[in-house]
Amino acid sequence: MWLSSKILDIFRISKESVDALREDLSAVRAERDALQSQMLTTQANFEWLRIRVNALEVERAQLIKKAYNIDLPIPEIVKPTRALPEINSSIFDDMGDDLARKFGLPAYNDKS
Repeated sequence: MWLSSKILDIFRISKESVDALREDLSAVRAERDALQSQMLTTQANFEWLRIRVNALEVERAQLIKKAYNIDLPIPEIVKPTRALPEINSSIFDDMGDDLARKFGLPAYNDKS
């Protein structure tokens, strides 16, 4: 089977392009590592700040209680928790024709 040289040139990879891609990859990896380090520092700073603000809120409420004898609720900054999706759940579950009509959506079997 005969193939044109133009078709073979499509599949030919030059050493220069591979070297350029490797340089780009190393630059992206270095940037990723720097960003990961920066993220860890930022998270540590945020955690310290969260704890400090919560302590100041408690202290403020105690001082107001002592000075004015007023009980105030103490606001607290909490660390957000990530909700894990259920394994068996799907965002593409069919709601059914009756429920679709209830919401004003066309049902699957409707021909309108």
